[in-house]
Amino acid sequence: MPSNRHLVVIWGDGAVGTGLAVALSRSLDVVLIGPSGCGRGRIRLESIGEFSGAAVVDKLEAGDDVNGKYCVVAVKAFDLKDVASLAESSAEDRCICFTNGMDLENEWGLSWSKRVEPAVLTAGFFLMKQRFVDTAPGKIILSSDGVARLLFKNCGIPIEITDNMETVRWAKWLVNSVINPLSALSGVRNNRLRQAGLSPLINKLFRELVQVIPFEYREAAEEEASVMIDFLLSSSGNRSSMLQDINANRRTEIDFLTGLHEKRLPGKCPAAAAVTDLVRARASQPVL
Repeated sequence: MPSNRHLVVIWGDGAVGTGLAVALSRSLDVVLIGPSGCGRGRIRLESIGEFSGAAVVDKLEAGDDVNGKYCVVAVKAFDLKDVASLAESSAEDRCICFTNGMDLENEWGLSWSKRVEPAVLTAGFFLMKQRFVDTAPGKIILSSDGVARLLFKNCGIPIEITDNMETVRWAKWLVNSVINPLSALSGVRNNRLRQAGLSPLINKLFRELVQVIPFEYREAAEEEASVMIDFLLSSSGNRSSMLQDINANRRTEIDFLTGLHEKRLPGKCPAAAAVTDLVRARASQPVL
């Protein structure tokens, strides 16, 4: 591999991992890691839509020997515990984590604060078929004191730098906790939820779940989330990740999103509790 390019190891060969692999391959040498049995070799990836491009990358399986300067983690929250130690061992420096949800440090372990740099993605990624991603408008939000801003500067996706990453993470959690389950249950894209008559429920969930956010971040996160959710409801034709999971008969991240109210504010969020139960019930039934 070229010695003048940083090697980035991307964990997760789903929609986000594939899309980020294409984007980063504009300027960096990328290795994409999937689960055991996914296959190995030199593969071509392609993205269309808002962020179009193509890349040829090395594909490996979890457990293979791989080492890079940095790693990017783009796995589901419920897989983070199994990936954490492997991701750490694959990177000499920081692990940049795009995983949705909060309380992720409990899944990762004690090294979270030293090794992990959280990042937030608002752009939409939809895996149309293996190695082929459709993309919707949005941006990548990165910490001002991290290394990710240097890695992603030439990726072709708009970058926003923040001094308040925890506020942004809670804002994204709030947005995902409202939009994703309603999209999954209704089967409609983000920008069709209002037209589907779900505005009252959107507002109810938002008001309930904002109380889950720690007080020191709440006001700023609510303001940030309001901007995010208005953009997604009006301008994003993306299928939420939870809708994609339901349609593919995959496990959802509901416990790390809307369901987080059960741990942090038990018994205080009736609408969120009902929506969480409905998603769990829906996910337990196969798509015919």
